[in-house]
Amino acid sequence: MKKLNGFESYLAIEGLNAMRSAMIDDIKELEAKGKNSIMTEGYVDMVVDEAIEKIKVLTIIDRFKLKK
Repeated sequence: MKKLNGFESYLAIEGLNAMRSAMIDDIKELEAKGKNSIMTEGYVDMVVDEAIEKIKVLTIIDRFKLKK
């Protein structure tokens, strides 16, 4: 299985964090209107954190960082 390099990993993680922020903002907006969301803020945080951990496992270890 091919692994991600550091830049690819960074892009994926930053994209997930941006998506997390957007989803949480949408949930807050719905709640402000008095509606119930299918997902909670905690669920979004949990799913995004799990996805980030999977990305970190699939990322090539930077040997230069290990030497420092």
